[in-house]
Formats: sequence, C-alpha cells, structure tokens
Amino acid sequence: YYMNNLCKISENFNICENIPLAEKTTFKVGGNARFYACPKNTEELCELFKICKENDFPFFVLGGGSNLVINDNGLEKLVISTEKLDKIELLSSGSREDCLDVDGLGGDSSRDDSSKADSVFVSCQAGCTMENFVNFCVENSFSGAEFFAGLPGTCGGACYMNARCYGVSVSEILSRVFYIGSDFLEHEYIFDEKDWDYKKSPFQSMIKDEKCLVIEKVVFELKKGEKDKIKKGAESYIADRTEKGHFKFPSAGSVFKNNHDFGKPSGKIIDEVGLRELKVGGAQVAPWHGNFIINTGNASAKDIRTLVEKIKKEVLEKTGFSLECEILFID
Repeated sequence: YYMNNLCKISENFNICENIPLAEKTTFKVGGNARFYACPKNTEELCELFKICKENDFPFFVLGGGSNLVINDNGLEKLVISTEKLDKIELLSSGSREDCLDVDGLGGDSSRDDSSKADSVFVSCQAGCTMENFVNFCVENSFSGAEFFAGLPGTCGGACYMNARCYGVSVSEILSRVFYIGSDFLEHEYIFDEKDWDYKKSPFQSMIKDEKCLVIEKVVFELKKGEKDKIKKGAESYIADRTEKGHFKFPSAGSVFKNNHDFGKPSGKIIDEVGLRELKVGGAQVAPWHGNFIINTGNASAKDIRTLVEKIKKEVLEKTGFSLECEILFID
C-alpha cells in the first residue's frame, strides 16, 4: 500500500528505486535502497518526512556515509540523501536574525559573549562536506576548522556524532544548529556546553526519541586568522592522516570510542590483545592500526559486524574492558 503511494508521488520528488548504497559509503559495503530521494531544499525535505509519516513508511537519512555499515540486503526504506543540501554562507553575526522563518528553541549560548568580538559565523547546510567547509575557512582565513581537514563526511553528520580530530571536538566551534522537528518545521538549538561530551551530541537522543528528524543546518563560530598559518595547519593534518594510512583502503575511521577509564586508547588495547591483522572474509583489522577495520576489497557488512563482535569479545575476555562501537550498523 505505502509503496504504491510512494510511487505515485515519486515523480514530484524524483524518487528513484533500487539504488546501490555501497558506493555512497566510505566502507563501500551494503545493498540497495528500495527508494532514494535527494531533496533540493528544506521545503522538499520536510514534505518527504511528512509523506513518510502519513503513510507509515520507514525512512533513513544519509549524509556522507562515513561512519556507517549498511546491511548487505539493503534498506527497505526511503533513503533521503542530504547531498544537494550543501550551501555554505558567511553570516553577519551568530544571532538568529541571520536565519529567517525559524522557531527558536533553547536558552542563551553558554559561551562568553566577550569572546565573540573577533568571531565569524559560517552556516553550512547538513549535506555540506567537511572538506568543503574546511576549504571555505582556509580560503577566507577563518581559524578553528583546520583540525578537521581530511575528515570525510558531512557537517550534519559531524555535528550529530560530535566528531573529534586532533584533540578538538566539533562542539568547540559550534554556535547553533537548525533541525527539523517532529512537527515537520525548522527549529533552532543554541549551543549549551552541558549537552555535549566526548563523541556525544544532544541530537543522538533527540533523533532516537523522534523529537528531531534531521539536522538541517549548522552554524560554526570561528576566528579570523592568518591564511598561510591556517592552510599549513590543514595540510599537516591531511599529511598525518595519509601517513597513518587513513586513505589506503575503504574504512570508517576509528571503530571504537576511546575510554579514559581504560588508561590507554582502544587501538592500543586491541594491539596488545594481539588482534592486529585479524581477518573475517574481506574485513580486516588494519595492519598499521588496531582501531581501524578496512575493506580489503570484497568485504560484506556481515564480515565487518562479525569482526567487530570478535574484537569486543576477545578484549572483554582478556582485559575486562567493554569496547563501545563508534560506527553505526544500519538495517
């Protein structure tokens, strides 16, 4: 019933059927999307959510696919891609007046206003890649984003995961976030430090509780700086990632979160347990890093999931540490 309904309105939203998802993820695994749509603006995005809700049709929002393992059988859902929602804009200030037609939520920013004197605010739609955001900041001599140079994925995904690179979290340069609520309207969240933690954002629970359907736009607070210095910083982080083998094989970066209670990084624990190079099918613990799982060429989502469970089991049995997975398995 709902598939027929979706097919009927598919022409209005250019909804495609049976689209391969493997190439849309950094792991390069996963089956097809039963339906697939790329809304061109916030209005179309909201309308798609409304149609799905009214017809009780399941959906999944896909950003850069950099932290995902999609089921080998694919997704019997409408996959809504944010790839066309990629606008970057320099705002005159960080105030909500910069963005019109917004229903404000949240309290005052927990950051000291006195530090905003030399601040610049950059608005990025959720589908804007972190690469484009960093490049924009480098070109305009804005400091603060260079730590994320070389990070795959989108601004929306980085905000959702509170991505962390070289000791800096996305929350440290965050001003506010605009999101689509369960009422299919755009709402505003103003940064509040207490809502954020290591690789944790308030949107993880808000999406789980269906208070938020998707992050739509992220406003970053940056500082004016020296272009050459910022550019050299960004280049050094990309060089470091390259040297550490981040780009040798398809992967999703770090598989497990670090836990300070363990006294050492998860990758070192996995190494010490003797699991480096452990292989299941085409999935392998990277020979150069214990916290990387790579697709050696023919890995399946099942291979990756099985390898993750083996690592967790071995580490728990030998050390008593319970590793927490950072990558998301999507069924």
